[in-house]
Amino acid sequence: MYQTSPNLRQPRLGAEYSVDGPLWGRERELGKLSSFFEQATENGGAILITGEAGIGRTTLLSLAARRAAENRGARLLRAVGLESETHLRFGSLHQLLLPVLGTLHSLPNTYREALSVALGTEKGYLPTDVLLATSLLAWFRHLSLRAPVIVMFDDLQNSDPASADLLTFVARRVDGMKVAMAFAERSGPAVSPGRWAIRELSVSALLPAEADSVLQHQRIPFHRSVRRRLVEAAAGNPLALAELPRGLSPAQKLGRDPLPDTIPMTDRLRSVFVGRLQALPESTLELLLQVALNAAGEVAVSAIVRDRDTDLKRAEDSGMLHIDAAEQRLRFAHPLLEAAVVEFASASQRRAAHAELARLSTDELHQALHRGEAVVGVDEVVAHDLAAAAITIAGRGDTLRAIAVLIRAAELSRIPLERARRLAQAAYLGSQVSGNMDGAQAMLERARMVDPHTDENLESATAAASHLVQSVGGVDAAHRILVAALDSTTEFDVDVDSLEAAMSTLLLVCQVAGREDFWARYAEVVARFEARLPAILVVSATSLGSPARATNATLAELDALIAQADLDPNPVRVLQAALAGLPLDRVPRRGLERVVEDARAGGAIATGAACLTVLAAHAVAEGRWDEARRLADECVNICQEQGLGAIEWAGLHPLMYVAACRGDRATLHLAADRRRASRAGAVGTQPSFDANIEAQLAMAEGRFHDAFELFSSIASPGTFPASQPVALWTVLDVVESSLRAGRTAEARRHVRASLQLGLPRLSPRLRFLTHAASAFIASDDRYEEAFDGVLSNPEGGRWPFYLARVELTYGDRLRHSREIRRARPHLERAAVLFAELGAEPWRERAVASLRATGQTRRRADPYASAVLTPKEEEIARLAARGLSNKEIGGRLYLSARTVSGHLYRIFPKLGITTRAALRDALTENSPAEGEDVQSRDAS
Repeated sequence: MYQTSPNLRQPRLGAEYSVDGPLWGRERELGKLSSFFEQATENGGAILITGEAGIGRTTLLSLAARRAAENRGARLLRAVGLESETHLRFGSLHQLLLPVLGTLHSLPNTYREALSVALGTEKGYLPTDVLLATSLLAWFRHLSLRAPVIVMFDDLQNSDPASADLLTFVARRVDGMKVAMAFAERSGPAVSPGRWAIRELSVSALLPAEADSVLQHQRIPFHRSVRRRLVEAAAGNPLALAELPRGLSPAQKLGRDPLPDTIPMTDRLRSVFVGRLQALPESTLELLLQVALNAAGEVAVSAIVRDRDTDLKRAEDSGMLHIDAAEQRLRFAHPLLEAAVVEFASASQRRAAHAELARLSTDELHQALHRGEAVVGVDEVVAHDLAAAAITIAGRGDTLRAIAVLIRAAELSRIPLERARRLAQAAYLGSQVSGNMDGAQAMLERARMVDPHTDENLESATAAASHLVQSVGGVDAAHRILVAALDSTTEFDVDVDSLEAAMSTLLLVCQVAGREDFWARYAEVVARFEARLPAILVVSATSLGSPARATNATLAELDALIAQADLDPNPVRVLQAALAGLPLDRVPRRGLERVVEDARAGGAIATGAACLTVLAAHAVAEGRWDEARRLADECVNICQEQGLGAIEWAGLHPLMYVAACRGDRATLHLAADRRRASRAGAVGTQPSFDANIEAQLAMAEGRFHDAFELFSSIASPGTFPASQPVALWTVLDVVESSLRAGRTAEARRHVRASLQLGLPRLSPRLRFLTHAASAFIASDDRYEEAFDGVLSNPEGGRWPFYLARVELTYGDRLRHSREIRRARPHLERAAVLFAELGAEPWRERAVASLRATGQTRRRADPYASAVLTPKEEEIARLAARGLSNKEIGGRLYLSARTVSGHLYRIFPKLGITTRAALRDALTENSPAEGEDVQSRDAS
């Protein structure tokens, strides 16, 4: 038989939802209630607040009514409907009016007697409904003469019918009095909207972001993935958000222990949701249980409900279940009802339901999952099938589910070695993908308890190495553990998925370390296992280990893999492709954004944080610096929350790069403090990246000798070390700093080396940078042709920071050659681009060069607006109104980059260098009233 909960109790007033602080996501409802009370306490009115159980009706009504009573000096009368008093005629009315019984004697005798009999204070014949309503209206009018009256009645659905009928009758007749009547009622299948014919306010579920805010402000240190599960389980119900965490242990809240498939319900939740099940027959409950355990819809509805029409009708009539015709699925009215069904069943009933679903399923993966829940004790065959299912689930992007399935496989494993291996695999996913460092460490410790020799197998070595490099930056130890495990593994004596996990972790170790000996070892292992490795891990040996030496065949293969990653649901594969392509300016942007969205919701957190670093680095290169800062900040915040030191350091680099180029020392100092406070430790790539940041700051501040020395510390001019991708990205920086420091020979040597390596063929950005560097060193009789060739590249606008520096250098060369008129447009464009980027030191340098041409402020051409095309003029006027490039593009159906390109041409035409000057320029250059451009031109 299905069990009856011994703890079902009648909820008390205000028990639905109570939090300290703000009501998250309820601004709209509070605003409407406040407006209602303000109007009704002056002119009368009534309102009915409806919503599902636990949605927060009581809290909203209590808060709004209390505020109104305080603000208006009103008398507040309160009552709550109780199921235990529904048989008492006028029981709820008595509860409501008891505090003011002392004023009853002030009414005329007819009214006083009618109300006294109804309330039980005098004997007599019960008056008619009309007389009672008239008497109650007279009493409310009398009370409101001294102060406005607020009537607050909660849980109207539990009131005795006589009180409910009388109060709602009166509520429709209080217009003109200073009486505000507010009722709250639980919505449900028996409730018909609008039946009271008074104003109604429906309270809906919280949005996921609002629900997440509720959890974050409960002062409970939830792991992000746990918050995600709680938000999903609560489905926007505030009572559930307050109560579900109480069913979790401290270790589960922190993510150290896995969450159960169904989060346990507290007594308060049972009182609201489980009670509805007790009236249903056992056969209907069995049907509901199978539907609840078939949440993914893997078993066809027709198979579950075959020959069970009566039970299906009962489930639908109860309001618990409905048929989703569009998807051909059975759905519960609320996820908490689904959880209540599972909790209401006994363990043996749940196992029987899983066994039946396994029998009905036609999918091997779901058969394995249901068999895994139906088994008692250990079963190595089922455990093996579950472990395989977990790998498939992880490949589809559901990391948290894969971890839970691996842990269940470990529980069913008879062989200690296999149990330890499966726990280690779960630990790897926890650290490398979900970012659950504490949970990963706990699972590794469990694996070691099961098998003391577990560290010798590849799965455990991978999990341990991943934890080391992710949490504390222990690259040397991680590399040593992994290489030793791989060396002891034969090519055909290893699981393909375990090998991929190990090599993916080794790739991360090599990238963080940035050491040539590590990359050489990685290439050796790739050569050994190449036939069994995914193509992206093979390609990464070149694209990450030695990007400057990538062949055309490697580039073509990389392009194909990037295109695949854009569509791949596996977050690890997406990140692998992104990291492999980043040094060569190839990223699967759609795939990255998809993984990041999943991480924001609590999914693959570590992988999502790493994807944020790639998106931020890509945004930096393309001059989307504000966006890069937002992405980097988000990454750092996630990493600090999860203890992901190595990724946090990578996320700080784009932030510091932008600050350096903008000459923003304050942000640099803050970022440096954050990095020192992180648990990243000292890792190999830090010196070169640090040197790049310092060099960029020196360039911005005009300290070119310092910049040259710093760039030279990364790599000597003319060299491109295989393990330092920064050397590729700084090709123009090295040449410019060399020239401005008077080291012309080094600049020429660096350009020759970049051309000999074939950098222009690697990516459009490297082609632009290399050609720009070549123009920088061009002789006096060739530089104009070289610069014009670079500026004629239509793709130059993709890299506005580099383009601005080309314009600035070209303008300076022309100025020194006394080509003053020809220099000015280039210097003006440079100033505009630097201003758009917020690179103030560079903009000031361009403006100073412009002044050196003899121009203090470009003369406003009285006919300047005439040289703007209609499209340019429209864009200019929208920009002058303060719209961003993205907002302008949205209005004119253009991309933000196209808008930026138009502004790039508009500013020199108007003789300005900043966006702030647009309004004045357009005003000065517009025709006088009554004069059009054609007549002005003719004159």
